[in-house]
Amino acid sequence: MLLFELSFPILVDESKLYFDGIGTSYNNSLNIKGGTSCSLCSYFNSFSAGKYRKYTLAQNITFNIEIKGFAEIFIKRENGNIITSRLIENSKPEALAITFSIIDAKDGEIFYPEISAKSDCQIFGGSYETNVSSQRDILLGASFCTYKREKYIISNMERLRDFGLKYSIPLKVFVVDNGSTLPETLSDNTIAIIHNPNCGGSGGFARGLLEGVNFGCSHIIFLDDDISLDTNVILKTYSLLKILKPEYYDSFIGGAMLHSEIPYLQHECGALWDGFYLSPIGHEVDLRKKENVIANEKLQKADYQAWWYCCFPTSFGEKFGYPMPYFIKSDDVEYGIRCQKPIITMNGIAVWHDGFDGKYAGHFEYYIKRNELINTALHNKNTGIITNIRKLFASTARLTLLQRYFLAELVVKAYDDFMEGPEKLLSIDIAEYNTYLSSLAKPANDKSIIGNAKIISKPKIVNSALYYPSFGGNIFPSKNICIELPLTDIEIRKTFRARYIAHTKADGSTAFVTKLKKRKLFWVVGKTIRMFFKFLTKYKKVRADYIHNQEKLTSKQYWQNFFSK
Repeated sequence: MLLFELSFPILVDESKLYFDGIGTSYNNSLNIKGGTSCSLCSYFNSFSAGKYRKYTLAQNITFNIEIKGFAEIFIKRENGNIITSRLIENSKPEALAITFSIIDAKDGEIFYPEISAKSDCQIFGGSYETNVSSQRDILLGASFCTYKREKYIISNMERLRDFGLKYSIPLKVFVVDNGSTLPETLSDNTIAIIHNPNCGGSGGFARGLLEGVNFGCSHIIFLDDDISLDTNVILKTYSLLKILKPEYYDSFIGGAMLHSEIPYLQHECGALWDGFYLSPIGHEVDLRKKENVIANEKLQKADYQAWWYCCFPTSFGEKFGYPMPYFIKSDDVEYGIRCQKPIITMNGIAVWHDGFDGKYAGHFEYYIKRNELINTALHNKNTGIITNIRKLFASTARLTLLQRYFLAELVVKAYDDFMEGPEKLLSIDIAEYNTYLSSLAKPANDKSIIGNAKIISKPKIVNSALYYPSFGGNIFPSKNICIELPLTDIEIRKTFRARYIAHTKADGSTAFVTKLKKRKLFWVVGKTIRMFFKFLTKYKKVRADYIHNQEKLTSKQYWQNFFSK
């Protein structure tokens, strides 16, 4: 059975993600200069021997390669030890098969081919197969949730359509269009365009899961709409599902996120949740380097998998429910924690995704804080009043010192709405409420307010011993300066005594300009004290209400009723 094919640098121009060797190049074929070697100990083309041994029934693997020239081909362990080798010499493309065992592969170990070219060689393709037959029928669904992202979604649809024609894999693609801007004429036997109300990512993915269940899919893949997808990842996922050991059948298969802007840099390969805070695994790893490719297979177990690429059985909908109606942010966190199922990640299962610097939207602060509070209430009994209030103060203080007072107000609103309990989630029109929140997070962009203030493009970081005791310099008179600060830069110590801040986008343009308002410090203190007493008197009851209503909020019936309105 075919497991996956060799990948080549077609979507991204970063050859070391695929192969490494002096005198090696790719131009519709992999060309290796005579007297040099080409290693496939790479992120996309090495073989995850330890994980296939652990998670699947595969024991013997065959590496197939179509090659022209005189070369010796080795299969090696990650430490460089040779498992087996074959010599080939021909003047025209010829198929060669090399079989090796993975029975003794260690957990997280990778094996890889290496080609030692005795003369100039060309490689036209290759693949990995196993002699284990399929253990189950798989009807795979792929669900995109999109909102006016035609630039990305149409190209991904075209690749998936070509993929379906090439492999004859039973695949149904559901494009849940929350913006209703994609023409339904794009639908065919493989792809279904589904116009949906603007109910955010959680509603879009809930609709995708419902459609997958109704279509009879055994598994669904949740995919973001702004990714670049190599369809070999779908093939690899599909073949894994076919031969998983029974004890791992109810698992997530997670795809790593690689940066679209820096294609070799991994943002995350699964993530951790400590009951309140999130932290990515394998963050900022350069996957061009052999040692990082090897280490990446040995990362710690994840608590949840982000929904830029996440595959799981559709039966999870009945067993564990559907996404929480959060609109956006942390719905994937909550679902992973709720299901408590293994998350399988491995090298080569990944997508390229735009970085988050260019996606800043002020009202996201509301969703992040509100949904964190709900997740903690549902799934972490050890986190209580003091931790929540401490985070409230930290968030509002940070935003206030950054002069983003309107966002500090949104954070307080998130806490207030959380304290209204699950009925708030059940009663609001989530699309209208999102529009309302967005309107609160749009400050004026009037650069004239800075007058003759001196503009500082590279502000210095003030020592903590001076910054924090002086409340960011607010006990001193402000200086007539305007510092330029990226929207995603949270180093508040750069704001010391600044009267103005120009908040800049990823492209360097100014998003908005703010002015120091010292009275907001008192506002932060007052609101925090008020919320402290509110938490003291009501938090236990509110937490109990969320736990009691979780099944209702995540039920199939809830979402069916929502979409039938």
